[in-house]
Amino acid sequence: MHRRRVIRMEISSQKLQNIIQDERVKETFIEQLIKEYHQSITKLAYTYVKDQPLAEEVTQDVFLTCFHKIELFRNDSSIKTWLYRITINKCKDQLRKRKFIDLLMFQPDRNNQEVIETHHPESIVTANYEYKALSESVLSLPTKFKEVIYMHYYEEMKIKEISQVLSIKINTVKTRLNRGRNMLKEKYEEAIK
Repeated sequence: MHRRRVIRMEISSQKLQNIIQDERVKETFIEQLIKEYHQSITKLAYTYVKDQPLAEEVTQDVFLTCFHKIELFRNDSSIKTWLYRITINKCKDQLRKRKFIDLLMFQPDRNNQEVIETHHPESIVTANYEYKALSESVLSLPTKFKEVIYMHYYEEMKIKEISQVLSIKINTVKTRLNRGRNMLKEKYEEAIK
């Protein structure tokens, strides 16, 4: 799995006040958030809505909400946790508004494709098939398991962070991870038969 460098954006109380009071500072801060979190927010949104254009729309809405409601950020968690909470809420709002029937066809991301291309053609086909099977297996999990699997393995979030984002107990996160892994194993093994 491709690992990217994670930058933790922390906000001091003083910086938060400056952001709230100065429109230019707020715009600059939001631009930094977009640069840092756009991709991960979009991926998280996609795990819920399973529609790329809708995931992009949700992502834009998340950053607009952040811009207009930054003063509601309590600074008792990281900004990433707050953004993820907004994203999940926006996705759940979308899912309440619409029914999704079809799962979009999977398209492997370019980073994984570059690694695969260095191998034999048969390996490329096999790796693409297995990656697609795993991705589709994750997306087919019930939401409460899919979200913890995604956050833990794809976003590399700690169990405590997941607990904060989802507003659930740490033991609940652990239980969902364990059950989700078991379900995922069954689905994946069935998919690659």
